[in-house]
Amino acid sequence: CVTTPFSTHSIQQEEEFGQICHKLYHSPVLYAMRAEENRSALELRILVKKRNDELKEIQNHHVMAMEGYVNNGGNVDTAAVNDLAASQISQRQDCEVKWASEISHLMEKQRKEFYAWVLNTYEESLDSKKYTSYIPSTDTYSPESQLEPRLEESFSICIGSQLKITHSIRIFVDSVWNLCAGHPHAPERLQTALSLYTNSLSGLILLVDNSLNLYSGNTHKLSKICEVFPEFHFPTFDQQLTTMRQKLLNPDVIKRRTPTNCLIDDTVPNAVVKEDKSSGDLILPTGTCYLSRHSNLKEVHCVLHLVSTLHELQGDLSSRDPLLIGLKSALKIASENSIDNLIIPLFLTTKLEPNMDHTWCMKRCEIVFKCVKGFMIEVGSTGVTTSKTFHFILPKNTSHKTFQAISNLLPTIFRVPCPMVLDQGSRKKTLTVQELTRLNFSGQCRS
Repeated sequence: CVTTPFSTHSIQQEEEFGQICHKLYHSPVLYAMRAEENRSALELRILVKKRNDELKEIQNHHVMAMEGYVNNGGNVDTAAVNDLAASQISQRQDCEVKWASEISHLMEKQRKEFYAWVLNTYEESLDSKKYTSYIPSTDTYSPESQLEPRLEESFSICIGSQLKITHSIRIFVDSVWNLCAGHPHAPERLQTALSLYTNSLSGLILLVDNSLNLYSGNTHKLSKICEVFPEFHFPTFDQQLTTMRQKLLNPDVIKRRTPTNCLIDDTVPNAVVKEDKSSGDLILPTGTCYLSRHSNLKEVHCVLHLVSTLHELQGDLSSRDPLLIGLKSALKIASENSIDNLIIPLFLTTKLEPNMDHTWCMKRCEIVFKCVKGFMIEVGSTGVTTSKTFHFILPKNTSHKTFQAISNLLPTIFRVPCPMVLDQGSRKKTLTVQELTRLNFSGQCRS
């Protein structure tokens, strides 16, 4: 399904807004739209920085005050320390609530201004029959990080026995956060905007913990990236998680998965969503997957949050492990939502720990490769002929030895097309695709 924009207007107006944005993104107005988005991003980042600075100042003041109580000549008044701690927590919470209100107000104001700007620009373009030219500035972005060498290798593979479908696979070493965060003028953001309202989206499978909140693990890191760039086309990440929580609290929805709620509990045996009475957080079972939509990430339109625990992240996996079952279902959700470019953590972790040696890496990547291959074969048998691209990302501390071994392992699992070499006397000839086709056809005629 094609993603749709978000606004406070009706669904019909949202669809019209999406169509207008798609037209403007593929017109000379593109750079003007990006300039509006970058202007809002700068304004938002300034406000977020002020909040972070004030919270840091409060934290330093609290630490000094607490040290003064504790280091009071060995005479520690427990009641006074507890009262001070409670007072500090209350003060920090009041500060966070104040800034959250200001940031939310600014984001809503920016959203309305952008919505009005898009509609006005589109109406003006219809009246004048031409678009106002805009020359983008190129001196504000220095791609220093792109100069660093990166281990990377690409393959073309064939899936299917009778009807063969060619897919692309890329293996590379990087941090998943580099794919989400980046400079507002990064060229990757331009390509992401151009494909926002298409049937060829980019997605990322992100391993998260079992708590449905913004305050822990990779979900917290993602929320920090989302808050410094305005979201003009979808609900904010916080709003999407709130909606997901409301759906999960509905018993009729828990056992049903559709592209709308993106819950895959029906694939996890005896899956039960529990609520932590102390924190109020929902505790999701391993293998659960939920999808969030974004227009403010650098190279990603959709994030598929795959719930995992420390055991699954570091231990050995079997083919029936809930995490692998969840991975298959995440692949299915990506296919249902027109995500043709999918980024998958090959080790199902974002960082290699000391106990994850070369042998562990090879076992983990082999079982993930086979899981993805099985899904692709299953999808191909249903008649789906869409070519997809899978980007297998490895943690930044992956060794060159492990990367080379993985590159050598991939052709043994996937069918990689290669040219046929004929020995003609003293010289060898590499046949082209057309020559191979003619040779195969003539052989069938003789038989």
